[in-house]
Amino acid sequence: MDFAATTTRSNTPRHTPITRRLVAAVGGLFVLGVLVAVVALFNIARQLDAQDVRKNFFYTERAVENRITASKNYITSYTYWTTAYEHLNGEVDVQWAYADQNMGKTLFTNDGYEGVFVIDRERTKYAVVRGQHQQTDARAHMDMPLEPLVDQLQAQADLTAPAVRYTLFEGWPAIVTASVILPNDERPRVAPQGTSVLVFVDQLTHVKLRALGQNYGLTDLHLVKDSELAPGQPAVPLDSTGYSLVSRLERPGQHLLWSLLPPLGGALLILALLTAYFFRYALRTARQVDASYDSLERSTQALEASEERFRAVAEAASDWIWEIDGEGHITYLSGRFGTVTGFSDRQWLGQDIEQLLYCDTTPIALWLGTLTQEQSASNLRCSYRDHSGQLRFCRVSARPIIDKAAVVGYRGTASDITDEVAAHAQVQHLSLHDALTGLPNRNKLARYLDDALLAKEHAPPLTLLMVDLDNFKPINDSLGHPAGDAVLLEVAQRLRDCTREQDLVARLGGDEFVVVLSGMEHTTEIDRFCERLIGSLQQPIHYETHSLHIGASIGIAVSRRQGHVPGELIRCADIALYQAKSEGKRTWCYFASQMNDQIQHRRQLESDLRQAVRQHEFVLHFQPRYTVDGRDIVAVEALVRWQHPTQGLLGPDAFIPLAEQTDLIVPLSNWVLREACETALSWPGELMVSVNLSPAQFERSDVVEDVRRVLIETRFPASRLELEITENVMLNDVDGALHTMNALKELGVRLNMDDFGTGYSSLGYLRTYPFDGIKIDKRFIASMSNSSNDRAVVQAIINLGKAMGLTVTAEGVETLAQLGSLGSDQCHEVQGYFLSRPIDKQAFAHLLQDRQALSKTGS
Repeated sequence: MDFAATTTRSNTPRHTPITRRLVAAVGGLFVLGVLVAVVALFNIARQLDAQDVRKNFFYTERAVENRITASKNYITSYTYWTTAYEHLNGEVDVQWAYADQNMGKTLFTNDGYEGVFVIDRERTKYAVVRGQHQQTDARAHMDMPLEPLVDQLQAQADLTAPAVRYTLFEGWPAIVTASVILPNDERPRVAPQGTSVLVFVDQLTHVKLRALGQNYGLTDLHLVKDSELAPGQPAVPLDSTGYSLVSRLERPGQHLLWSLLPPLGGALLILALLTAYFFRYALRTARQVDASYDSLERSTQALEASEERFRAVAEAASDWIWEIDGEGHITYLSGRFGTVTGFSDRQWLGQDIEQLLYCDTTPIALWLGTLTQEQSASNLRCSYRDHSGQLRFCRVSARPIIDKAAVVGYRGTASDITDEVAAHAQVQHLSLHDALTGLPNRNKLARYLDDALLAKEHAPPLTLLMVDLDNFKPINDSLGHPAGDAVLLEVAQRLRDCTREQDLVARLGGDEFVVVLSGMEHTTEIDRFCERLIGSLQQPIHYETHSLHIGASIGIAVSRRQGHVPGELIRCADIALYQAKSEGKRTWCYFASQMNDQIQHRRQLESDLRQAVRQHEFVLHFQPRYTVDGRDIVAVEALVRWQHPTQGLLGPDAFIPLAEQTDLIVPLSNWVLREACETALSWPGELMVSVNLSPAQFERSDVVEDVRRVLIETRFPASRLELEITENVMLNDVDGALHTMNALKELGVRLNMDDFGTGYSSLGYLRTYPFDGIKIDKRFIASMSNSSNDRAVVQAIINLGKAMGLTVTAEGVETLAQLGSLGSDQCHEVQGYFLSRPIDKQAFAHLLQDRQALSKTGS
């Protein structure tokens, strides 16, 4: 019996050493998994921070480049200008340059240039520093020699090309843009050494850098001395100024670590405690097995539970895990593999890993062969096709598996980065395309023209069309930006439909597009294309319940005629576009050399008009309105005149259209309204003053608020103010105009429809809109005695006005016969040269005094 017991004890297996080795192996795998996860996490954080550094540097550099490009284009519009050459190349005409604001303080107040200089090799001929004209040397403000800059500009082959430098302007970094001043007419080529140089200084102030950073999504864009740059900080150096441009890094990798490490550490701690508990349980079980053979089954179950826990850890990882043998055959794929790729792991076990993953820069086997046990896990970007055939991208990390000092395989993880790759491609696309329409933007247009015109005379002919939409702004203002965006998207599609594959359609911004036709230069072909294009754009655009109508004006430049310089082609097409719009819109116009002078005249007139608005160079003339018997003055119309410093007194036809095309119509109209009300305060009794409102004023300002503010500030009775409105106001925005006129009536003013009878819908307007009176257009009055039809029209308008309770005024009365006919037709009021011409304020005051004296004498 003792022998049997001894035999049983000696045959009992000893499981404690086996269990210890198993525990060590599982612990090692657990630690390896933790290390792989932590290394992957830190690698992702490092990649995110590195990507942030690259993006920060890219957009900082792009912001500076685009600002320099804008400055180059802007200075070229001043230097390649015949008028500027004539006033600046010899002795500078300070009156023209500064006093007339051609190159004066607006370059600082509006455009932000702290310094404007005209120099030659010996001296500074003209200087404007922060908007003030000074007798100073440019070298006293800038930390750079100017002679080499002048020599370089005068010696280069293309004299129109500007040059850019960085320098310190009054001790602070600035961008200096310089260009030779040249005539743009067809006179013989001037001697380069005899020309002057225009210099613009753009100081990189904190305000400018903050606005520039906001435009490019950069946080806290600012200047830092090169000696104070932090290690690893992406910076754009400003040459020899000793400064660099930097912005604050977002550090997404660090944010990721700080957000994930605490919960991850907690999870690992809990998992470690659970594993430790499992290890203790396994060891205790092993001892019990050593003591009792009956506990062997329970120990086996504990070991299987341990393996199950390890498998659960591997399958719960966010990336899929892989292993291959020494031949590159896949031996293990985690469960996450099927979730990400859509494949079953059984489909790929035993297959070569290079059949699953592909790298376009290096073979995977060659990359794996370079890995060693000592180095940290390495990464490689690979691509593969998922179960649905979609191309996806992943970042693969790998480490060798070592057995007895030999590499027997590799294991690692694969992180899906498809969204990251797509985002990077989207950034690249947006840098060259318009975000709304998807069309090429100004940057891609410039690249296209540079490439297409590189061969100059040997390049295929290019025709550049500058397309500007007509009536787009009223749609955008009345229906909102969603409607405007819908119109722009439809226009972009129609432009694509009208062009060929070899042509280019680009959007410059706003409602301005460019079409480049390749290989087309004959006028007949271009005319047919423009006619088809305008016809397409005139078709109605349906948006929600609205049917929207727009048009287009086109300016055309041809490379074989206007040259092979991209900027010059765009400039010529822009000038031609302005000519097309001035000819009535919805048409096209080819560039001609004489247009330059027209544009310069228009620029000069616009500059004079802006100065006139600032310096109040306008005066009011007043034309009375009489009862039909010509005895009593019932109202006075205020008419604006421009007292031009050189051209004398100008009528409204000479400057009102230009004011309506720019932003000057609003301040001019407000001045007229205020001046008329202040003048009328001195008139006797209840005499009314009548003021015309421009349709452009309805589009560009709050007319109701403008009128209300003038009435309050001048204390002029609203019942004595009459506003004359033309039918064009209703044509642009029917609902908006009705709302505005009802609001004006609530102020207590009178509304008069001017030029009645010239539109198609005047009767409908009288029924809808709250008018108090109508003025018969003077063309009907002028031909009334010669045409029975016009006489009948006048009689019908008078009867219509009476029937609707409106005051009827006939304007343009110039003869006694006209006055007699209107009296017999019982018209209410008359106005015209026969009774009184428009006269200035003093003359009208004398007229009132004379009529008062005559009235007293008669009484």
